[in-house]
Amino acid sequence: MKNTIAKTVGFAWLTLILFIAAAQTSVMGQEETGEAQQVSGSSQNQLLNRIIGVWETTVTPRNCQTGEPAGPAFIGLITFHKGGTLSEYGANPATPFRTPGHGVWQAAPWRGEDSYLMNFTFIPLTPAGAPVGRLKVTQTIEYQRYLDQLLSSGSFQLFNTSGVVIASGCTSSIAIRFR
Repeated sequence: MKNTIAKTVGFAWLTLILFIAAAQTSVMGQEETGEAQQVSGSSQNQLLNRIIGVWETTVTPRNCQTGEPAGPAFIGLITFHKGGTLSEYGANPATPFRTPGHGVWQAAPWRGEDSYLMNFTFIPLTPAGAPVGRLKVTQTIEYQRYLDQLLSSGSFQLFNTSGVVIASGCTSSIAIRFR
């Protein structure tokens, strides 16, 4: 009797798990089909595909008032993922210990056909690995089709672990597609 009940309960759980997995696969397939239809049918979504991929960046800290360089330029990588998320990492001497950055991006056609916006954040760390707070970056991007490069400018804010802004500044960057 116990064996029959255990088999029935086990079979019910297995059926439930398979049902959930099948439902998720079905929904994911519908989302992908919908995305493919949108991209092929909409010039707006075709704009999104222009910056998807990996880019090598050179970032220059700037004086927000004058636009003059405010420190040495540094290199980095940024990946624009399909669907509007991004991953980045910068080798900035001002934040030598940090986590990778994660964020979002979107087309900004109201600013121009090749305009985009991005926001990302990362956690600066002490040399011992303790979090200092959170650094948030906001940038406007212009895609230069004829050169296949990105130009961006914007600002950053460094928040301490209590959420208080302890530093801010501006940057500009140029990015070349990784090949």
